[in-house]
Amino acid sequence: MSEENATSNDENKRPGFLTVLCILTFVGSGLGVLGGILGLIGSSALASLVPAGGTVIQTAGGLVAAGLCLFGAIQMWGLKKQGFMLYLIGIIISIAISLYAVVTLPTVVGVGAELVVSAMWTSFAIGLAINVLFVILYNINKKHLIN
Repeated sequence: MSEENATSNDENKRPGFLTVLCILTFVGSGLGVLGGILGLIGSSALASLVPAGGTVIQTAGGLVAAGLCLFGAIQMWGLKKQGFMLYLIGIIISIAISLYAVVTLPTVVGVGAELVVSAMWTSFAIGLAINVLFVILYNINKKHLIN
């Protein structure tokens, strides 16, 4: 009987790499949720995570995206498969909002305008790459999610 319990515990054990991914997501998405809340209620250092000129809809959408990613990571921490889908939906929303913000940039004029636009696109590309990487890494670990 103890052998069956050991096998059952091994099957339900979260791999170290999945643990690291979840912790990184807890930190990043937790800051995103906090920044989104503070962005909606007023200005703060974390509210600066919201792009300059961002609308309330963009801020609220970012808050929803971060919340879905955070809740999805919590589910995956508990080895639940639906957590991956929640995380994926949050990432898709996040990418869509970021792309919308960059594409609809107000016309930037003045000295260094090209540099500002270039920096915004670079920031979008880096964020996209990180999000896609995390989705791939979570997908690789999806085989460990059981219910």
